Amino acid sequence: MKVKLNNSQPIYFFSNKSTKTIGGVQTRIRLIEESMPEQKFIEIPLINNKKENQLERLPNVKIYNRFTDRGQNQEFEPNSKIIVFGVQKLFFLPKDVLANNEIIIFQANRADVTFGTIASKRVPFVLMEKVKYIDKFLFYTEEDKKEIIQILDNSNAEYHFKSYIVPNPSKTPRKKTAQYSNYLMYLGRFDRIQKNIKEYVRLAERISPEYMINAYGSGNAQPLLERSKVNEKGIIEDISQVAHENSILLLLSNYEGFGNVIVEAFSVGMPVIVYDSYPAARSIVTNGAGKLVPYGDLDGVEKAIKDILKDKETYQSYSDQAFEESKKYEKNNIINRYIEAIWD
Repeated sequence: MKVKLNNSQPIYFFSNKSTKTIGGVQTRIRLIEESMPEQKFIEIPLINNKKENQLERLPNVKIYNRFTDRGQNQEFEPNSKIIVFGVQKLFFLPKDVLANNEIIIFQANRADVTFGTIASKRVPFVLMEKVKYIDKFLFYTEEDKKEIIQILDNSNAEYHFKSYIVPNPSKTPRKKTAQYSNYLMYLGRFDRIQKNIKEYVRLAERISPEYMINAYGSGNAQPLLERSKVNEKGIIEDISQVAHENSILLLLSNYEGFGNVIVEAFSVGMPVIVYDSYPAARSIVTNGAGKLVPYGDLDGVEKAIKDILKDKETYQSYSDQAFEESKKYEKNNIINRYIEAIWD
């Protein structure tokens, strides 16, 4: 039986990387830390690559290297809150840590990947005895919750957690600046596997010169973009910097967890075209704010582009609806919901 929590104790984040790197999980961690400046936080990332550190450490945050700073069984003060991004990371936590602390899971990828497996859609054997220690589970959407619960049930896993539905927040301030034009955009890592960068290259070949694709970011597929009809535009900090130069956001990934860039596009009034390659997309991409296209259907992507950019009036309607949708993902509201769930 778990002891009642003492709010003066630290809150732990157990994730792939620390907030001193950039990414969707890191954004959520940083926003929670910033919202509670008097609360002590300890981050225990699986990877602590100093070369990737791009943010200053907050004064209320410490970062431990789990392999060098402290022994695995001494990392956590008993009766603390441990926020774990992805169920698969429970593999690294011993049962006494799980039993003597409040374990809060934040969904951090698409439903099947959250258990560390893609093909079987079952809970791996090494996690079966650990999921019963989860106290709270924050899902992106109802669609994700249904799929994750089905995986647990199909595996005959024992679980007792309290469920919450909390989407990711948009870090982009709401200001409608997207413009009607023949320029489309991609924003994210130039990654061949998850982000499916070759799909943008193929699309650019088909739609150029009527429509042009601007790609913002960096990654191992950058040489591929540089040799294509996609305009490789470098790194930006936020979509608001380039929204006035683009009309539609494209997200044609092989898979995503949530797809933060979609709600960031909504915040600037930019409609989206997204592959239906993960559960959350079905909840985020609503009629009128963009188009959800079957995975791999480039003909469908072309049609969606032409439908949205049919004329200025049609585009304005999509832009208005996208901006309206952004209210659901307003940063302060979502962070308050995170905090309420943590302290519930």
